[in-house]
Amino acid sequence: MTLPLDGATTSRRGFLGLVGLTAAGGLLSACSTPSGPRPGSGGATAAAGDKLTSLTPTYIPFEGAKPDIPGTVSKLPGVPGYGGGFTKYPATLTQAIPQKLGKGGSYKAMTPLWAPIPPALDENSFFQAVNAEIGATVEFQIADGTTYADKAIARMASGDLPDIMVIPQWEIEKMADFNVAVDKAFEDLTPYLQGDKVKSWPLLANLPTPAWQWSVWNGKLMAVPFPTEPYPLSLLYRKDLFDENGWPLPKNAEELYQLGKTITDAKAKRWAFGDIHEMAWPIFNIPQEWRLEGGKLVHKYETPEYVLMLEFMRKLFEEELIHPNVVSSKGANEKDLFAAGQTTVFRDGIGGWKPLLDQQRPKNPDFNIGVMPLFAHDGGTPITYHNNAAGIFTFIKKGTPKAKVEEILSILNFTAAPFGTKEYELYIYGVEGKHFTRDENGAPDRTELGLKEAAESYIFLGGRPLVTDWVAYPDAVTACAQWQNDSFKYIQTQPTSGIRVQRPAKLSGLQVPTEDKFTDIMRGRRPVSDAKDIVAEWQRDGGNEGRDFFLKVLQENGRA
Repeated sequence: MTLPLDGATTSRRGFLGLVGLTAAGGLLSACSTPSGPRPGSGGATAAAGDKLTSLTPTYIPFEGAKPDIPGTVSKLPGVPGYGGGFTKYPATLTQAIPQKLGKGGSYKAMTPLWAPIPPALDENSFFQAVNAEIGATVEFQIADGTTYADKAIARMASGDLPDIMVIPQWEIEKMADFNVAVDKAFEDLTPYLQGDKVKSWPLLANLPTPAWQWSVWNGKLMAVPFPTEPYPLSLLYRKDLFDENGWPLPKNAEELYQLGKTITDAKAKRWAFGDIHEMAWPIFNIPQEWRLEGGKLVHKYETPEYVLMLEFMRKLFEEELIHPNVVSSKGANEKDLFAAGQTTVFRDGIGGWKPLLDQQRPKNPDFNIGVMPLFAHDGGTPITYHNNAAGIFTFIKKGTPKAKVEEILSILNFTAAPFGTKEYELYIYGVEGKHFTRDENGAPDRTELGLKEAAESYIFLGGRPLVTDWVAYPDAVTACAQWQNDSFKYIQTQPTSGIRVQRPAKLSGLQVPTEDKFTDIMRGRRPVSDAKDIVAEWQRDGGNEGRDFFLKVLQENGRA
């Protein structure tokens, strides 16, 4: 499954483009974009992890299948650990839910999908089989993940919400007034899940506490979380082409640039890179957002390293080492370019690895992907960013009766069943002999019907502890697990790590327009010297207010 974590989609501007939508009684009517600076803080708040503990469910681990490759336990505040990797399918699956918890209700669920949309419920035997096992009916309203933001903001603006609504964190961060809208739109789940109350839904109790802490808005538990991998992004490369051509892996920024010159051959329709600038941030030791220096907060835009990154990326664009479709900003599908060998390095979440293998290995058995070891621009000690502990959230519509909230939580409990359970196999692959058969190692192998019907849909209804379970590709599992375990020691925590911060509205609203200006510099449409003016505009229009807010958060939590 591909989780397009922060920075991994090209369509998120569409989410902001619709922020101006209003409707009578619309939940996001406060999100209209006035000319000039936005007033107010949009309900910005912060709470440290220990203060959130009283709101979150009691953690009760589910003893299921053990990974072949152990992961890494995180001791970093607010940073998720890595669950490890499975190189083979479990010989025996666990029955996680001994009896049906559904009560026969019927619910509409809006979810994203980064794949072809499957047939609707009445024509989809996969949906029918999973619903029958749950004991309740989920009717999916699936929207294209690349344009999902447009659909979500329109639904919230109209006030016409489904019973169950999935919204990714990377879209929420762009909604300046979501902190206000969330209370009007969705049910408070604290009375159902707080502390030992979660025991009615034991697989929800198996979700890690840091993920639940990120499900808190305005002092209330508002959603069921989808736990994330520790790392937002990585540099994936075409290992088969690198091996064939003897291209070396870079150990600093200059070597990355020289690699780009070696690989790029426009006549052969081959370019080194997609738009990798979000991975250039950690390469150039730019902080994930803020850096605390001598009791003062410095934003990433204000660092000298950010200018070095702009100069480096500008050079890649000027020397045409980045695919022209990416340069033209026409919404190029970088996965397709990578799969075709027209680019050889692109940035994506680790979750993007397996779907590419699924798509390409049947056509090209030699197709292979690697992940570049971390490196620093100057060859020194690298850093990497960390994800928030949850990346996607499942909300329940405001005003849903108590009995129906409880039934929906039972549905989400079913879809929280982890890898190695019979429930997971059903809601991922469908019915054996119909939607999948088994290969020589016992792993599910989708039939033609399964490929058509068994879309990754239930998996978005809340989450489950994440592991690398790509058993059809043990070589990729081994490589991925090794990279994740090796990279963990380089995670650079943020000053606010472990504190649940709801960002000020003006600061949230500044991100996309400001980075659009920096993109103009990288692509040669503005001089590098304009960076100072862009930073000054950012500071004036809300950046300095955001700095004051975050500094106060740190002071209140004894960190500054």
